[in-house]
Amino acid sequence: MLSQRIAALFQLLQCTNSDIARFAGCSPSNISRLKSGLRSPEPGSRAILRLAQGVVRYADYENLLPLLAKLCGVEDAASEALIPALIAWLYESQDYRLPEAMTPKSKREEESRLQSFGERLDRTMSLLDYTNGRLAADLNVDASLISRYRAGVYHPNRNTAIRDRLTALLLARADKLGRQAELAALCGAEADAPSPDDLAEWLYAPGETPFSEIAESFLRSIDTFVPGQGLPAEPVPIPPIEESPRFWGTAGLRSAVVRFLTEAAQAGGELLLYSDEPMDWMTADRDYFALWASLMVSCIRRGVRIRIIHNVDRGGTEMVSAISGWFPLYISGRIEPYVFTRTRNPRFYHTLFLRPGGACVLGFFPSEAGEDRWYDYVTEEDRLRALQSGFQAMLASASPFLKTYPADQAEAFWARFRAQEGGKTALLGGLSVATMPEELLGRMVARAELDEAQKKKALAFHQASRAHLDRLLKNGALHELLCLPDLQAVRSRQVKVNFEAETDGVCLFYTPEEYAAHAAAVQELVRREKNYHLTLLPQAPFQDLQVFSLRDAVAVIRRKTPFTAFVFSNDTLVQSVSSYCDTLVRQFSADRFAVLQALEGLREP
Repeated sequence: MLSQRIAALFQLLQCTNSDIARFAGCSPSNISRLKSGLRSPEPGSRAILRLAQGVVRYADYENLLPLLAKLCGVEDAASEALIPALIAWLYESQDYRLPEAMTPKSKREEESRLQSFGERLDRTMSLLDYTNGRLAADLNVDASLISRYRAGVYHPNRNTAIRDRLTALLLARADKLGRQAELAALCGAEADAPSPDDLAEWLYAPGETPFSEIAESFLRSIDTFVPGQGLPAEPVPIPPIEESPRFWGTAGLRSAVVRFLTEAAQAGGELLLYSDEPMDWMTADRDYFALWASLMVSCIRRGVRIRIIHNVDRGGTEMVSAISGWFPLYISGRIEPYVFTRTRNPRFYHTLFLRPGGACVLGFFPSEAGEDRWYDYVTEEDRLRALQSGFQAMLASASPFLKTYPADQAEAFWARFRAQEGGKTALLGGLSVATMPEELLGRMVARAELDEAQKKKALAFHQASRAHLDRLLKNGALHELLCLPDLQAVRSRQVKVNFEAETDGVCLFYTPEEYAAHAAAVQELVRREKNYHLTLLPQAPFQDLQVFSLRDAVAVIRRKTPFTAFVFSNDTLVQSVSSYCDTLVRQFSADRFAVLQALEGLREP
């Protein structure tokens, strides 16, 4: 009887209705009705397929696939073989085979419309014989970005400019090739040729979650960041400094800030910055912006530390846009940014640029004041102390946004990273060095042309990483996502050990035999450790980043010089990166058998 077999199966796997429902993507009540016998669907029903898929995924997660395969009487633990065998076992019919198409045609058509953006774009480009390079040139973007779109690891999100241009290009090519009818059929349009709205709605619906969109935009802004870009190459000449206790309007604010930053660059110390008024005073005039940026660089080179409260409380996307403009300065590691967690007062603007013990540019005025506003240049010690107390009070209503760790502070970063409790998800640029056998790295270091300091750094980092992995797998879980290298790259010794950024430039290339040994060690880890999960991506989402999603922070490591680590504590970004990683796992995760097979393909010396 079906219900009895389900009960026996659950007892064998030590699972609950909720456990299976979570992996089946349905309500626990659905599983309960099957287990209790309230429902007895046919073997070919969607309910039974979903049950079988949930059981196999749960068994894979708990490293119980061999036990489940033995129960079903099959040697192959791959889901393609195990799911029909499990259904056959549930119905005591060993000759049962899963039908090729269990879903009605109407349902299949509906599901085809719910594919990911990458799948839909790939099908459209294939229909129109549109290559990555050609579309990239037409869109004026890098070809690797189109490749990531098609692979499904990155999305154009709500970039309306790309959306409109992409739609127009695809329609124009369909018209040129005479394939409007085929394109209409593909996207489900009723007319003989799709309209721009038909195609755009099909390509982009149902769309990515807002949290995922924020993460993708944010991480890409770091991945494409070029050090020094947006900053003046040479110091900008400073105009005559006006010394006045009060400055009026936009021109006055600009003069006050020049005086303020010039004094800070000479005296050093600390700056406390906040302003919720529009930033046109700084950005609208290109020459003035260059002067402002030059003065900020001078302050940083003087050793000035800066705490700034960004007023970006209107949503994650706007926050990313505003914050990314500060990256040329963030990378110095001398700026400590915060963001407000409450909505500002829209009726008034408040500007407070303070150098404790030195001076303060202070403005508070109605938002409609226009040029009839003024800023006091405060130098009295008692007022400066009061203003500093006020800034500290504002900090209590703000949340830390970022901590930057330049290469010379790498040890401090890893100490913080390894102190994080709970599970971790890592989006990596290659096999984790923590999964490498100690003996293997020792051999590689011995043959490499490294000085003693580099050898010591490489071995010490590996030892600490291995110890952290052991602790993590005992007390939590680790989910790694990465794209395996091309076999030809392995054979031609172009693949590096994945720790160059973490060791400030120690570079080791695998031989084919060494990479095979590392892959074999990862295979053993996948087989043995139920708390270790590996998702293989068809392509790396980002070229030069490694991303770690922690319980209450996001860590991002630049894998190109200058090597820098960023730790973001903002709740919106933490949730968005976690959501993005979860989306990749749902889209590309496979059972352990498939992962083992993929790794096996790279063990060829």
